[in-house]
Amino acid sequence: MLVAWNAIAPEGGEFLQDENGAYIPRNEVLEAIQSALVFYLIKKDKALEHTVKKRILATDTKPKLKALAKDIKELVFTKYPISIDIPEKIYLPSEGVEKVWVERFDFKTKEFVERFETQIFKGVIEEFTIESNNLQRIKTALLSYARGLAEQEHKELEGTILEPYIVEVQNKIANEWENTLRIGAWTKTPYKGDLLFFWRIKEVREKLLKEFKLDIRHKDILFIPKYKEFLGWCEWR
Repeated sequence: MLVAWNAIAPEGGEFLQDENGAYIPRNEVLEAIQSALVFYLIKKDKALEHTVKKRILATDTKPKLKALAKDIKELVFTKYPISIDIPEKIYLPSEGVEKVWVERFDFKTKEFVERFETQIFKGVIEEFTIESNNLQRIKTALLSYARGLAEQEHKELEGTILEPYIVEVQNKIANEWENTLRIGAWTKTPYKGDLLFFWRIKEVREKLLKEFKLDIRHKDILFIPKYKEFLGWCEWR
């Protein structure tokens, strides 16, 4: 099952629908799992990390970060062909779907900079399953990535009115949630947290910052005032 402790929001503002109701498409969950695996596998495989680092350091033109994230993902899964089988459509219980106002908090200005309305889902999806030839590696990667993502966001939110809420998320990742996923729209940064692993590699971080003036961390976070929570944090059981 999938438990949306924090609300899941669709990328386009409204969930896709067919004759059976609203649903989350497979790709949104697949991308969340793949982001976690990329982060974890590069961290654990020093040879892979070296290959990634070498490729970036050899770049002499300013990269497009979304394309870069895609290229690195392909590199990782060529070396680690992990199968991930998820239903094409993950249907949402209708009682958990509603419309709410969401605010975007900018990490640079340390304030809310945008307010908009979107559909969300909060609740339990009983029929959700993940099948793989390496479930344990996926579970380990999800924990590692969730911790890394929440830690990065805590650094950005330290001293702000949102700090207590990210601390709460960190505590739940550590002590309550089994396999944490970050699904759907939770930032306006197009590559989300896909390049988080780069921040660990000093040479890559410095090249992108100094040479190309690119900060590879996500730039903002989405927050629901009604529920006083960030978007996207879920638990897979």
